[in-house]
Amino acid sequence: MARIYYHEEKLSGKPFENDIINLQFFDFIFNNTNTNKFEIKPVSSSFFFGLLKSTKETFKTVRISRDGIDYKTTEGSFYLPKAIIFYDNDDFNFPSEFYFIAKLGEKIEIRKCNGGKDVKWFQIPDLHQEVTDSKIISKIENTILEVKKLVETTHNKQIDIDKEKKKEQELKTIEENRPFLSETQINAYKELTELCINLNSKKQDVIAFIDKLKNYDKDSQYFTTLNYVMDFLEKNGTPFILRLDWKAGIEDLEWVLSSSLKENYNLSIDLPNESHYEENASVSFDNVFEDFDKLLRQKGLQMGFIDTQSDEYVIVLHKTTDKDKMEKVIKEIGYDYYEK
Repeated sequence: MARIYYHEEKLSGKPFENDIINLQFFDFIFNNTNTNKFEIKPVSSSFFFGLLKSTKETFKTVRISRDGIDYKTTEGSFYLPKAIIFYDNDDFNFPSEFYFIAKLGEKIEIRKCNGGKDVKWFQIPDLHQEVTDSKIISKIENTILEVKKLVETTHNKQIDIDKEKKKEQELKTIEENRPFLSETQINAYKELTELCINLNSKKQDVIAFIDKLKNYDKDSQYFTTLNYVMDFLEKNGTPFILRLDWKAGIEDLEWVLSSSLKENYNLSIDLPNESHYEENASVSFDNVFEDFDKLLRQKGLQMGFIDTQSDEYVIVLHKTTDKDKMEKVIKEIGYDYYEK
């Protein structure tokens, strides 16, 4: 299930509130669980002399979209709200029929949307409609109550917190005994930072992190030091060493490269988008990276790839004149460099 899109941070219809579907319930779900997907089992309302009297209608699947962000692209400016999404059939990227509760400002609304095979993400703001069907509203209410039960029990954040505390203690012991990274590798990571994010306001945060960097190769959680570094960059909101699954969409590639251009080079380039490619195209399709790279090279930049021997692409955006330096420092951190 993809994200929910609006043209701006503004209700499309009328605000909605009743005893169950309201801002308080909405915030409770967001604030008390880290889970983003719930599978709802059929709910029996009661038994009468040992016989099932009726079954409450609920949606099979609930997803939590935690965005609440603005997004600018070649298709225009969009707002991605925090939302609770409901559907029964996960048949397309945007299901044939789905409903959602979206929070915009301090108000919520219920919307219906018909997706399907040919629906593109940027069409969503013009496709969703107000929900007035009392049966659907009742179905959403029943589903919300089931989600609330799951949040209070199985998916309660406190349960996760208790588990996390135990895990943190175990990790603390491991961390205290972990060796530091070699001086050669630390210097290589620093040089990589200088080459790729010299204009980024968070550059010094990255340098300070590298100064204390330890060796995470063969670690049970991160597996490699590079993974640990990429995890830090993502949490720190620094679009530096970028990773994409081989199945990632064109939209994802456009997003990460646009972020890197803006934050690290103070540039904005009109990059290709999914409308340039066949339906359901991914970054692994022929010539996708080459198409993006061609436009980047017109600005003196290019994508470099770190060969991790995995099913993901690890990308660094750098100046074309720095290619030899990039090959050298990437080799020093333990990997081969390649380009498209």
